[in-house]
Amino acid sequence: MSGVSSSPPQIPGDEFTEVYYGALTAPLASPNPHLLVTNGSHSYFWRFGSHSWLRACPCDGTVKQIVTFKGQVFGMDSGGMLFVMHLVPRIRVRMMGVSWGEISTRHLANLYLVACGDMLLLVGCRGSFPARGDSFEAFRLDQSTEHAKWVRVEELQNWAIFISTDKRSQPLSFMNPERWGGRSNCVYYYSHDSEHWAAFELGKPASSRNSFVFISSSNVVQPTWVVPSMFSQCGDG
Repeated sequence: MSGVSSSPPQIPGDEFTEVYYGALTAPLASPNPHLLVTNGSHSYFWRFGSHSWLRACPCDGTVKQIVTFKGQVFGMDSGGMLFVMHLVPRIRVRMMGVSWGEISTRHLANLYLVACGDMLLLVGCRGSFPARGDSFEAFRLDQSTEHAKWVRVEELQNWAIFISTDKRSQPLSFMNPERWGGRSNCVYYYSHDSEHWAAFELGKPASSRNSFVFISSSNVVQPTWVVPSMFSQCGDG
């Protein structure tokens, strides 16, 4: 933890304004951290330590998620549109036209952006809600050609991905999960509605009872995904 704290000014709006999503673009100890919030109709940026919020188009609307990947801040809106945020010398949001080629995403629900090693992934569930018989699919962003495109990923190799329906939890990836008894090439999914979390091997349906690794009860503290270094002051614990 950095030990640094600061309070942003009042978010533009009235007493009925509700914040739908909020996230830091970088750790507070970084050179230029910003807080992004959206109230369902507009998105605002607050630079740490400044005295006002800035509104940046064209990401007005419901921002679903932001991810920092290779020094860039990527975001996705509720419609699955991808955009890149530039924070210096001024805030600028650029929508990205990404081709799907012959891949159809109409059958995918609950889309998530995940930074996984050297890949920026879009992960979705084949089915309306992750359950037995459903499966997860992943696509990596390929920017090697003039027009960016999503390319299907067949395996996560020695990576595992952690996703939660709780909007407060950012999707995470973890290398070599066997070190703590986990499984590679799996998507660990937690539903805060059903209070279940399950392991889905990428591309394969969760058909076994062993896939459901935790069933909560109302008197159990709700789990959330964390990275161990979050609890290390030096970042190397």
